[in-house]
Amino acid sequence: MNEIDSIIQNYLQGKTSEEENQQLYKWVQQTPENKKQLLAEKDIWDTFSFHRNTKNYVPDSEYEILMNQLDVSKSRQTISLKKVLQIAAILLLTFGLGWSSQFFKTISVEQPSEITMQEIFVPKGQVNQVFLADGTRIWINSESRIIAPSAFAKNERIVKLTGEAFFEVAKDKTRPFKVEVNGQLIEVLGTSFNVRAYGNSDKIETTLESGQIQLHTGKQITLLHPGDQSLFDKTNDKIIISKVNPMSFSSWKNGRYEFQNENLLEVFDVVERWYDVEIDVDKTYFKNMHFSGVIKRNKDIKHFLDLLNHSIPINYEINSDKIKITSK
Repeated sequence: MNEIDSIIQNYLQGKTSEEENQQLYKWVQQTPENKKQLLAEKDIWDTFSFHRNTKNYVPDSEYEILMNQLDVSKSRQTISLKKVLQIAAILLLTFGLGWSSQFFKTISVEQPSEITMQEIFVPKGQVNQVFLADGTRIWINSESRIIAPSAFAKNERIVKLTGEAFFEVAKDKTRPFKVEVNGQLIEVLGTSFNVRAYGNSDKIETTLESGQIQLHTGKQITLLHPGDQSLFDKTNDKIIISKVNPMSFSSWKNGRYEFQNENLLEVFDVVERWYDVEIDVDKTYFKNMHFSGVIKRNKDIKHFLDLLNHSIPINYEINSDKIKITSK
């Protein structure tokens, strides 16, 4: 292992000195190949770090890591934002083509005479952010739909979701916030949580980050606490509660998806939505396989395919937005 390889390994583990950070920064600037090598090794490190320690692993964006570790001394050396962006291809850029923010507003504090329903649909390959009139903030994932009224009622706030979204609900003790999703009702006062409930899935996954929520499933009421995840199977009306790292299930809103031993066919569904592609596979061959890893929105589809090939030998063909994957 040469000197720069040693420095890279120390950098990935957070063990570099100020002198090594300066040396690594200069090396990255020398050629595009050096930059590509560093980011490729970091991708692999992120994946294995997540796989080894899923409950305690907290992902940082490339921007934060590079600012903290390569900007070695703010008093002695300033790294311009432009240079950092060029080095890191940071996650903020992942939203450049597919990120937007929208506002649902009411014109007056008085209840309008006519309330209209407003709908936002986010197509494949995009992520959207919505601010409701009450101050609630919603991140909407690819191929997902939110329906909300132009103004909330005096006693409750209700929205409908199909797909996946992360909610930061504004507190209002007089008006509970409710999310209707595929036969399940989520009720909160002020909290943050992630819901995944796509129409082609028999499962509703609700992950609580902060606060408390009540899940109404038929006559059953389930109370979730921070770090709880509810998995509701619509085929048998069963709910399973488990403890998870909630940040791993909302990381998509920051430009990355983290998979921990997930069914590979379901992973393919996520990848199709994220990259707006069609994946053709032999479902019988892959149906019992699982995948763990971290994929990033600022990478193309080949990034995921190469990661997959590390754990499951595959062949693949890319033809525009159509991907064919076969066993090797």
